[in-house]
Amino acid sequence: MLNDFGFEEKGERFVSVFTKMELDKLSVMYDGDKDRDATSKIRGFLFQDYVTIMCLLKNQVEYVCSEYLEDVDVFFENGTFEFIQVKYYPNTNPNMKEISTDLYYQYLRLQMLHSTLTSIPSLYIHRETKVEKPTLDEMKRYIGLGNELPKSVTYPDTVDSETWLRKNVYISNKKAVQKEKLFATMASEKSLKEFVTKCDIFHKSNINQYKEELMEALAKAYPNPDKDGNDECWKLILLGLAISYMQRRYMLVNPCFDQMKVDKKEFDQYMAESTKTRTEQTIASYLVSIVCEEYGEVINHNDLSDLQTHMLNLIYQNTIRWINEMSKTVDGQYQLLNTLSVDEAGKIASYRGAIVDDRLRCMAECKRDFLNFLSYLWKIMLNICQEKVHEVTEISAHSELLNPFYYMVPRVTEYICLNFPEDKCINRTVILPRAGGDFNGVKRRIVARMVNMSQRPGKWFFADSKLMRGKNYYKYSTANVNENPTVVDLGEDSFYIECMDCIGIGEGEWDKTDVCSHCIFSVQCVKEGE
Repeated sequence: MLNDFGFEEKGERFVSVFTKMELDKLSVMYDGDKDRDATSKIRGFLFQDYVTIMCLLKNQVEYVCSEYLEDVDVFFENGTFEFIQVKYYPNTNPNMKEISTDLYYQYLRLQMLHSTLTSIPSLYIHRETKVEKPTLDEMKRYIGLGNELPKSVTYPDTVDSETWLRKNVYISNKKAVQKEKLFATMASEKSLKEFVTKCDIFHKSNINQYKEELMEALAKAYPNPDKDGNDECWKLILLGLAISYMQRRYMLVNPCFDQMKVDKKEFDQYMAESTKTRTEQTIASYLVSIVCEEYGEVINHNDLSDLQTHMLNLIYQNTIRWINEMSKTVDGQYQLLNTLSVDEAGKIASYRGAIVDDRLRCMAECKRDFLNFLSYLWKIMLNICQEKVHEVTEISAHSELLNPFYYMVPRVTEYICLNFPEDKCINRTVILPRAGGDFNGVKRRIVARMVNMSQRPGKWFFADSKLMRGKNYYKYSTANVNENPTVVDLGEDSFYIECMDCIGIGEGEWDKTDVCSHCIFSVQCVKEGE
């Protein structure tokens, strides 16, 4: 017997209404989608991850899938199946014809396969001006059958419908062609009316506001066990934990439903276990949340092209994997801190022996400098990629350029050492924190640390308006690090400073390509002689 939530009651156990038969029907649909031409499709947009996590926090949810049939698929305990397109359009207009027909395509296949699930087609969208859901007349125009649209269609049985889909629709891997073939035979006025009735649009806040809403929801679901702890830091840790959990699935190759689904109970157990005690994962999760914050700021305040958005999204995903790997050990955290911090060498050296809470506090103190580090690293990577990649279809051929691991020098473990192959003069570079108002103090502390490195960087990316680029020597006293040195050939005991003025990381500057070969990778400063 089914209870009020659509479960078969057997003592204290409930059996999901999502039977193998129903899941097999969804698998038939996924078979037609997974082999599509995916040149314009990228996985794991941050806004989509936020929506996925928020759905997991809803009552009576059983599973959530990201990138299965739609951007997000939500399976409720009562047999309701919500398939969601997630769109983030802060500055552009959505293609409502494409979005609506995509959702109708999914709805129509569910009807053909005689699914017993209660289908809810949904659009979750952020846009300054709200959009209206399509009317029946608009859907008829979108379908484009005119007078040939029948009043109703009698579908074959489930087995024959599956066979028909494979023979007539899935023969193409182009989404537009698949929709056209399906609609030509199976669309009807009756199913369009049902679709328009069930379809809904949910308008969401911009990505930064939505992140705050999500963190509040996470903190409510998983309260901070430390009543005197920093609530903002706790929210960031929860967000990082949840994002890391979602991101694992984007690495799967040809995954099946069981691999792609996120079981709400398993997610809840993961979050509960991960928050019981502070561990290295706590620090890693905090840093992941900072990566999310940087990515959200960039895409929210810059008019990026479709190509730039694709590339930056992959850089963001790869950065999460790199940070999780780097910060899972105390030594990795120390390496990051020794790059970002403006503190004395002695204080940083004590990091390894500190308890987790104190180490987390040290990392939190470097938040601004970590954001600065990510900004310069990402913009340089984006600049390099844009010189080689001119179409979305070309990204896969240069995917290594979008991965921070590609630029790391693994044999150097004292700081984050970078090697940009495009820089023909230097093979060890470091991105340092901004000097800010305390220029002389920061300069002294950084030079004091760097001079004691066993493998010292040959180039410093040191952003500060007072500091001109050029050659310095490690044998200098910290007071003599030049602010306007002469450019000469570098030797083993020297280092080269780049002021970074030519790399635009401010609001509205990310859509502009900085030609690194003419500035930070060149011998001659473009500002010399101005």
